[in-house]
Amino acid sequence: MATKKIKLKNAAGDYLYPYTENLPTATETAKGVVQLDKTPTENSTNALTSGAAKTAFDAKLDKTGTASKATADAEGNVITTTYATKTELSEVESIATNAKSIAEGRSRASSFSSYSDLISALNTVSKDAYKIGDNLFIQALNVPDLWIYTVEANTVQYSYTTDDNFISEINQNGSIQIGYFKVSIMEAQKLDLTDYVPSSRTINNKSLAENISLTASDIGALSLTGTAAKATADAEGNEISSTYAKLSDVISYEEM
Repeated sequence: MATKKIKLKNAAGDYLYPYTENLPTATETAKGVVQLDKTPTENSTNALTSGAAKTAFDAKLDKTGTASKATADAEGNVITTTYATKTELSEVESIATNAKSIAEGRSRASSFSSYSDLISALNTVSKDAYKIGDNLFIQALNVPDLWIYTVEANTVQYSYTTDDNFISEINQNGSIQIGYFKVSIMEAQKLDLTDYVPSSRTINNKSLAENISLTASDIGALSLTGTAAKATADAEGNEISSTYAKLSDVISYEEM
């Protein structure tokens, strides 16, 4: 037997539910057939299944929740263009500190036994370890001392070979980068102070800060024209005891 579609009417001639055609679409004010959406769809007038609604809500942040990532603050300001990062603030602080030190004429000094020790240290320390203008003194007398010319944003490792090569590279380029720091040669020559004495030292209680004039009395000596209270030789260098006779030893005589 073939399947047939039928329509039911009441006495007034209205089709009765269910019927197979002319089915009305449900709206906000009228009942009818409803089409369901599995996912929220823009501009759709269809109903959303409860499962699709839960999935959509689960992916949203609760209004009292804390966002793990955000592009703007509560006022709508874009975070990346409105606020400074801690790293940026640290760099600004470092630059300001360097500028302040230079303006005040202040510098710090560190000493190293050799260029090799200096390079090993600068290759490993953080960029905050030294500031622009800091002096780097080398104990060896035959090499020039250095100073921090600038502090760079990125570190560059420098490989030491010899003192001569190191000095030659600085002379050729004006400066050379070791770690975060570019260093230059100090213009003042290094002096060997081995044979020098401090001006605070004195000679016979006379300060070396000015010229000294000594008299015989300053050192307990006989003046050039003075008369010795005791002597072992005469002005010509003759030994008195072996050259001269004492009066008591001279034989007396009477005139005949």
